[in-house]
Amino acid sequence: MSKKNFSRREFLVMAGLTTAAGVLAACGAAATAAPTAAPAAKVDATKAPEPTTAPAAAAQVTLNYVYPQFTVQSPDQGVVEEALNKITKEKINAAIKLTVLDFGTWSDKITLMNAGGEQYDLVYTANWTNDYYKNVSNGQFLPLDDLLPATSPGYWKSMPVSTWNAAKVQGKLYGAINQQMFPKTWGFLARKDLVEKYKLDLNAVNRWPDVEPWLDAVKKGENIIPWGIQPALYIQEIFSAAPIDDGIGWTQVGKDDKSAKAVNYWTTPEFASTWDLGKKWYDAGYMPKEAVKSGDDRPVWAAGKAAISTNPVTKPHGEFEAQAILKQEVVLKSISPAILTTAGITATLTGLSRTTVSKEAAAKWLELINTDKPTYNLLCIGIEGKHWTWVDKATEVIAQVKDSAYNPSTDWMFANQFNAYYRDPRQVGSWDETKKINDSATPSPTLGFVMDRTPVKNEIAAVAAVIAEYTMYGPKAKAASELPKMIDAMNAAGATKVLAEMQKQIDAWKK
Repeated sequence: MSKKNFSRREFLVMAGLTTAAGVLAACGAAATAAPTAAPAAKVDATKAPEPTTAPAAAAQVTLNYVYPQFTVQSPDQGVVEEALNKITKEKINAAIKLTVLDFGTWSDKITLMNAGGEQYDLVYTANWTNDYYKNVSNGQFLPLDDLLPATSPGYWKSMPVSTWNAAKVQGKLYGAINQQMFPKTWGFLARKDLVEKYKLDLNAVNRWPDVEPWLDAVKKGENIIPWGIQPALYIQEIFSAAPIDDGIGWTQVGKDDKSAKAVNYWTTPEFASTWDLGKKWYDAGYMPKEAVKSGDDRPVWAAGKAAISTNPVTKPHGEFEAQAILKQEVVLKSISPAILTTAGITATLTGLSRTTVSKEAAAKWLELINTDKPTYNLLCIGIEGKHWTWVDKATEVIAQVKDSAYNPSTDWMFANQFNAYYRDPRQVGSWDETKKINDSATPSPTLGFVMDRTPVKNEIAAVAAVIAEYTMYGPKAKAASELPKMIDAMNAAGATKVLAEMQKQIDAWKK
């Protein structure tokens, strides 16, 4: 997912958390397994332990902010942290400590930190990593319903109540939403030179089979495997459906289905068609024979050995962001409608830990980082003159210093991405255009619904194990003729029970 700023979903793709390859944007597309619960003691989420509050008048506190990155330690991270603290000490009477964990080991480390009650104040959380809902269930996060309006008023007013409501769990808010493009307008990015050379008419591409003649021409003409890494071809939004719960990644609802019927998408004809198409493309050599273990297709692109990648957010002018990281011109094409889902809103959040030294100071940080552009961009891109320079201050276009020693490229992870400076003059105005997409997207029939997985948690885990077995990549790639056996195995593991419980909860929620 901005990425080249990587976008959230792109980041997810690159981290190998789905089989989709992508470079751009900001969840789970296909068969996302339910995350493993942290082995934490049971805590009533509505009665999380009270944090130690900073003394009334004023002892300065240090807020420990924990989040993942591909580059664990940027050489100048300490320099940026020092610059941030000059601002935070003055504006919110607090220092900020940036605790950056390697994305490869992030899930295990943050799970252990949570289970051990390790102290930190703010943390990156989402529906797809450091599971927001399980953290809430385990009492890891403090409720924000009263805290944000009182302590972070500018931030609170920057989004409508309906958006905040979509992140609530059993009527309470535990996640500070990082604004970005909420609907996932899935599609692909492709090398511009090869699009032109082999005459791919983007206007004629509406579904995956439409790119097959071009894939064949590229493979024969360039002697490369067109897909950088293995793509996930079945993505709910592409087929006018919406994911219901990314932790139960095989469920969906039709975008216009007022009855909000929960469906196992493995049983749909659309899924069967993409399963067969993936097998066909694998056998034809359009996909790599072995899975890329890191899930990161950037090295393949850098070597000139990729022509196309799936992309979750084909947002306005997003191709220019992609070019900054891929170092080559690309084009973007969306093949899905814009659907607003609970997962889209909870795809990137900041949680306030029950172990915080001061919930008020943490809320003041959220206000600062979400409403103060210079502070936000300092965290995103570093120090002016050292890590970046102005190209046009009036339009907020910057250029990053070559080989900058600080460039996280994950603006969407930190706060309101619409406050980010543009990295290319051709992007100017794209944030306003993106907001319009947010406002005009079709709301999913289950927008705001959050399932209580507890009654069927064992079945969810069992079905996830079945999916993992049947979706192994490489020589075991399967044709749709094997789907009935797969579906029978899912049902035997409890898929029908999960769907029935989900539907029961949806019906109650609708009332």
